[in-house]
Amino acid sequence: MSDLQVRIPSDVLQNLRNGLGQAVVGREPVLFGLASHADTGRGRLVLVREMVTPPETAFLPSAGHGARWKGAYMIELLNRALAEKLGILIFHSHGRFDPAHGTSHAVRLSLDDQQSASALLPRFQSVAPHRPHGSIVLAGRSAAGVVLMPGSRVFEESFSTRVFTNTMITSPRAGTKDELHLLERQPIAANRIVERILRDTTVAVVGLSGGGSQVVPQLAALGIGTIIGIDNQRVDRGNLYATSRLGWLDLALRRKKMSVAKTAAWWVNPRSQFIGVDARVPQPAALDAVKAADVVVGCVNNVHARSDLMELCWRYCIPYVDIGFAATVNQPWEQANQPPLTGLPGNVFVGVPGGPCMWCTEFLTKQKLDAETEGRGRSYLRDEKDQDAYVLSFNGLLASQAVSEVLQLLVGYAPSGSQRTYRRFDGMSGSMLECMVRRKVGCDLCNSVLAAGDLVWS
Repeated sequence: MSDLQVRIPSDVLQNLRNGLGQAVVGREPVLFGLASHADTGRGRLVLVREMVTPPETAFLPSAGHGARWKGAYMIELLNRALAEKLGILIFHSHGRFDPAHGTSHAVRLSLDDQQSASALLPRFQSVAPHRPHGSIVLAGRSAAGVVLMPGSRVFEESFSTRVFTNTMITSPRAGTKDELHLLERQPIAANRIVERILRDTTVAVVGLSGGGSQVVPQLAALGIGTIIGIDNQRVDRGNLYATSRLGWLDLALRRKKMSVAKTAAWWVNPRSQFIGVDARVPQPAALDAVKAADVVVGCVNNVHARSDLMELCWRYCIPYVDIGFAATVNQPWEQANQPPLTGLPGNVFVGVPGGPCMWCTEFLTKQKLDAETEGRGRSYLRDEKDQDAYVLSFNGLLASQAVSEVLQLLVGYAPSGSQRTYRRFDGMSGSMLECMVRRKVGCDLCNSVLAAGDLVWS
């Protein structure tokens, strides 16, 4: 597969589908995408931030061409791209575009498309050289086209696309017609194409204590090809109450949690590659590792780390699964006539780029961030525990749910359109409550960071 990938968040995808699905007289429907880009340890990304539907008055008669538009409109669009420090992608379709259920036949640019791209893209690049520009045609579940990356005069013709609905769909998916049909009918069944998808996936697990130490071997058991484990801590006594994966010998040898996780993954599946990162969020090594993942699972114990991971995943269009658990108690312990244990709350959050983020759900708020540091700067953040708790079974339940969510993101076994964003776990009753949430129109993170890619300087 090419190291260049075009990623389209779910909200942008919906606008793209609507625009390309409109019936217009005398021309092909055309939309313009405004895009950023990024370089990761695994390849290069083109990230579509928004979709622009040109007005009908922008087009010219197009005898013998799919579509032609006025130079004045192109100047207007270029000025907007410059102001937002973004590149321009031209999108059109040859037939119905449906990445979830469309046919898998190959599509290609027509001769007119190629000539138009050869003339326009270098002009775009001369005006906005710091971002990518391209021309892409869509049909069914496939895409083709050319992309001109910053600093290059060579047209890239080999790239994959990744779109987000309630799952993550990466095309092209190599496989026969029968295999692709089986994937749609039985996505959770073991077969060659499912195994290939899992083997080609990289999942980063941030935090390898009670939850993360149980997530890693389950991912290995699924057949995930590469697991990145991120944690810089050593095993401590409290871990023995929180997980079955960290034992007394690990404690006696003062082993790194990262090393224990690597051993656990190897015992389950020696073909699954484990990459340990001896760092913690927001250290650069941890952030670089997250940036290279296809899916991120957060098992961290503070809201500042969650905020960092949420922002990073949104910036590079990476699905984010977050789990957390706590035991709340009355203070002081000796207070009479009060139950010492007041709650066993937990959470499972699934963030698909373009959908609600943790700020939209109000799981993250400025008040929570301030409360964690008592209103001071982040340098005052400390890991403090008043008392260890026996939470192994609760952590195991949430870890298993996180792995199920990763599987759903990759192969889409749940019904299309099902709500999978934010659930609250109540350990006292053993129940999981589905919380109906929507993306907030005025969410600062979604509006300013989603698909923003690497920073560029003019």
